[in-house]
Amino acid sequence: MMITRLYSGKFWLKTLFFGLLVPLLVCLGAHFGLRHLFSEAHIRQAADAALSGSGRQFVFHGGQIERGWFPYPHVVLHQVGLTRPQNQGPALNAESMQISFGWSALWGSTDIHSLSLNGATVYIQQLENGRWEVAGFTADSSGNHALPQRIELDNSSLRIQYGEQKQSLRQVSGFIDRGSGSFDLTASLFTPQEYRLQAAGSYDGSHIEQLQASLAGYLPGGQPFTASWQGNADYTAEQSRLNTQEGRLSMQIPGWALSFTGNTRNWQISPAGIVLPETHIVFTSEPESGQDSAAPLHSGSGSINKAAYHYPSRTLEIGGFQINGTFEQSGASSSYSANGQFQTLPDGGFQADNLFLNTRHTATPRSMPSWVGQWRGSIAGKADGWQAQLQGSLDNNEGYLKISGRPGEENYTIDAEARLAKLSLNGYLPDSGNPEDTAEPLWLKYWPQALRRRQIRLTLDVGTLESAGLQIQNFHSALQLDAQQLRAESIRMQLYEGQATGSATLHSGSRPKWEAALHFSNIQIKPLLQDAFRFNHLSGRGNATFQIGAEGLNRSEWHTTLAGQGQIMLDNGAWQGINLGKLLNQPANLPAQSLIRYNAESSTPFRHFNIEASVENSIGTTPRLSLSSDSLNLSGQGNFDIRNNTLNYAILASAGHGLWLPLKINGSISRPSFALDYQRITGNLQTPEQKQRALQDVLQQQWQWIQKLPENTQP
Repeated sequence: MMITRLYSGKFWLKTLFFGLLVPLLVCLGAHFGLRHLFSEAHIRQAADAALSGSGRQFVFHGGQIERGWFPYPHVVLHQVGLTRPQNQGPALNAESMQISFGWSALWGSTDIHSLSLNGATVYIQQLENGRWEVAGFTADSSGNHALPQRIELDNSSLRIQYGEQKQSLRQVSGFIDRGSGSFDLTASLFTPQEYRLQAAGSYDGSHIEQLQASLAGYLPGGQPFTASWQGNADYTAEQSRLNTQEGRLSMQIPGWALSFTGNTRNWQISPAGIVLPETHIVFTSEPESGQDSAAPLHSGSGSINKAAYHYPSRTLEIGGFQINGTFEQSGASSSYSANGQFQTLPDGGFQADNLFLNTRHTATPRSMPSWVGQWRGSIAGKADGWQAQLQGSLDNNEGYLKISGRPGEENYTIDAEARLAKLSLNGYLPDSGNPEDTAEPLWLKYWPQALRRRQIRLTLDVGTLESAGLQIQNFHSALQLDAQQLRAESIRMQLYEGQATGSATLHSGSRPKWEAALHFSNIQIKPLLQDAFRFNHLSGRGNATFQIGAEGLNRSEWHTTLAGQGQIMLDNGAWQGINLGKLLNQPANLPAQSLIRYNAESSTPFRHFNIEASVENSIGTTPRLSLSSDSLNLSGQGNFDIRNNTLNYAILASAGHGLWLPLKINGSISRPSFALDYQRITGNLQTPEQKQRALQDVLQQQWQWIQKLPENTQP
């Protein structure tokens, strides 16, 4: 009989009908039962009963109510509002609120399983007794079992007020679960920059285990950063204070490839502020994979003691800090250390007192250190600028620094005043005496990067300035430095027993270019020519003017690219290497067409000397050269080659009476050779006999015929 029914179509039709009808009736019953249980009237009635006598009101949009059974019986209300007592303002506003009840609520229980708020604004206030009022409700120490087991927030805001202070946390999302004793919340803080906050962990009463907190935002200079802390903590409700135990701090600044790690102990966090008794940090900066392997490595350590941030006044006090760091790059090493005290002021300013700074740089493991500085002083400022005054020494020479900085529309400007007793440039420029030393100084390589969107204006005074044997006294200049160039204006200095004024510019680049305009007054010319061009055959006191430029800082580089023009005017000096006066007075003893060798002990004294020259690619042209003394006059022209250290001049020398002796000066600049210009003496003569007779006449001071030649006109 049963088997027959299994093959009956009516049996399956009835089974299908009742199989669908029963769940449908259950669903309909549940639906209408849920609508009845969570009807608008019942919700308002329950809300009025719960808030009776409190002076608060609960409102919602009655035409938009959503209901559901799973995972728990719940109701969703829209456009929800809750006010404080006596019309003191809103306690809560939300775009939507979902209230989930425990299953026992079907039998009259008020067990609320969870409360979910979307697009809500929750008002939180600390009362005079120290307790907190959240959305108009005050938590008691015994706990309120009518509170939901789980509270969820999505894209909401918390408006927090304690005393006269107000703060807003926006874009708050996450949950607090009383059942599992866990929480996970994220929020954004605007002060006025945006910071993203996150906190998660588990709690058992007032003890919080495995607390993980993170902060992400931007530093005042615009660099993004992330910071995180993890450890255990205790919460003291009476003081609303979180006391951390041993913890681990980490921070990353990707733009600087910089990472911090540290150990913390006994941090105290409350609405009144933060107290950090002791914090130790270690930091490193290394290039990421794929970046330049020659990029600098930065590492160091530091400590902060007795730091306190007071929130009502928004001030920070650090009883003492210390930091030590090292830069390493391509064999070069730079180290620094700093310690002192720091505080911020209620007006937004800051101040660092009892500040001690130490710096040191070593270009190679075997080189002498430079940038050796020991400074003490203070720094103070506000958001619109800062200033510092430091006294100490640089490279063991006494100095004073006054520095200030302020932001601008395009660049950050730093104004500085520096006074140094002595400064040696030998450790800051390439070795001019070593042509093989082509290593680029570290400051020159990173100059454009360090000064991007920054400019420095420095007034520099140095008692004694040294460079490659050159010694300058009372140097003064107004310097302007940005990412493209260094300009030195209003240069004044004493050197070579005289004075000099002018200006100079150095352009950044893989091969830096420079130009200078200098005027020397009443100087000794011999050391100037020796230091600049390795030429030491001209002495005397007078004036010199140069407008020159070149590429490269090493002498071997700029000697090949030198260009410009100059003039030297001297009085009472000497041309060393030959005595032309003696030569003219005793021509008969001079062999024909022979060289007159350079003699370092011989010289040609003069009353006046003048030379002009123009240079292009280190090849110079002299259109005019003149020398005069009581017994000698000289004029001529020629050229010189700085790259090959050679010269070639044609000179007319006279001992008076309108008689001139043509000479050639050529060969090495350092040891030139002199000779009679035989070609100019015999150029207009035809026969060997005439040339021989002319040469004999010259050697016997019979020079009257030479006045007929065009080049014999005295300048």
